Amino acid sequence: LGHRGAGVSASTVVALRPARPDDARRLLEWANDPATRAASFDREPIAWPAHVAWLAAVLADPERRLWIAEEAGVAVGQVRVDRAAEGVGVVSIGLAAGARGRGVGREVLGLGLAAAVAELGIRHARAIVRAANLPSRRLFEGAGFAPVAGAGPPGPADALTLEADLGAIAR
Repeated sequence: LGHRGAGVSASTVVALRPARPDDARRLLEWANDPATRAASFDREPIAWPAHVAWLAAVLADPERRLWIAEEAGVAVGQVRVDRAAEGVGVVSIGLAAGARGRGVGREVLGLGLAAAVAELGIRHARAIVRAANLPSRRLFEGAGFAPVAGAGPPGPADALTLEADLGAIAR
């Protein structure tokens, strides 16, 4: 997985930093963006108290990592990896509306997976998306993820599980 996505100019600098409690408002804004809610399995807006509790749990869990992506110092999205089993990480990514469609997602995903290999020791990554969520499917498939028939937890009928071997990152 590369760290430069299609459409990301050489002058663009994207970096990750660990999420902090003071990122709560921006994370909630991104999560409640209408396009994000429409692409999510649960399409209801997220309430502030539930979001704050979720963020505290994520930040306290040694099996999870949540990073904020910054482009030239401006927060543009997040990537989260949850270690689900030995060597397997479930990845989730979300971008601010202004960062979409410019190739930033591919770079954020690559950086997040490389960080998860280093910090969580994962060797395989899994993403679970709505089958109709074409931007997410294109992102993950473009990064080397492939659909896995019959995989994933029981859930919505429109769930699609994609997986990637991250061995190249670990080398």
